[in-house]
Amino acid sequence: MRRPLALLAFAAAVSIAGCGGDEPPRTTADLEAAPSAEPPPAETTLSLDVPRGAYPVIWVRAGQEVEMRTEPGGGEVVEQIGRRTSFGSPSVFGVVDRDGEWAGVTTTLLPNGRRGWIRLDPARLGAGWTRYSIDVDLSERSASLLDGEQVQLSFSVTVGAPGTETPTGRYAVTDTFTDLDSAAYGCCALALSATQPNVPSGWLGGRTIAIHGTSGPLGVATSHGCIRAADADVAKLVRAVPLGTPVFVEA
Repeated sequence: MRRPLALLAFAAAVSIAGCGGDEPPRTTADLEAAPSAEPPPAETTLSLDVPRGAYPVIWVRAGQEVEMRTEPGGGEVVEQIGRRTSFGSPSVFGVVDRDGEWAGVTTTLLPNGRRGWIRLDPARLGAGWTRYSIDVDLSERSASLLDGEQVQLSFSVTVGAPGTETPTGRYAVTDTFTDLDSAAYGCCALALSATQPNVPSGWLGGRTIAIHGTSGPLGVATSHGCIRAADADVAKLVRAVPLGTPVFVEA
């Protein structure tokens, strides 16, 4: 019963393009158990202190909303962010910058390379960190999962074709999907905070970039921007990384 619903949420609600410590929630199933369900602390500004080699993340607490702005402390309001993404996952953000009491995060709500800014209000946000990261090398058409500096998994990928290249930069995992059993997306997928700025004419699949499974060829440049990998490798990523895990895409 759950498999068709998961596939519908992934492929229809917001389609993709082309295709130890206080860790953040991993999936929708972790929503109520996540640290963000705890009572807010007394501090007025949320700490982003993390162990060496780890990456900070923040998430929206249960029953709360936060404003995302184009600039720290000002600018335009991009959107009111609630507890869940449009896919139903916890709203978790990879933090890439800080300006006082504001965190700069990667987001699909702004063009690639632009940060959204969220005030570090402990009454509305939880904070944590992850040691995991994913590196994607477009020229080598390969990717790696790292735990700190230690490579845990390396695998071949298919990347964007000329004209619909996979965008480079630093992004984060926003949603994960399992049991898709889809001809287009394989077994599973990780949606990223990256979008395709060059959507091909006639394409109705949306702009969000993802890492997803495939039974097709690997090591080639044939997608509309998504990163395709063998089902077995994507399944390992989905099991390993929490939401907010950084993804570094290099040319």
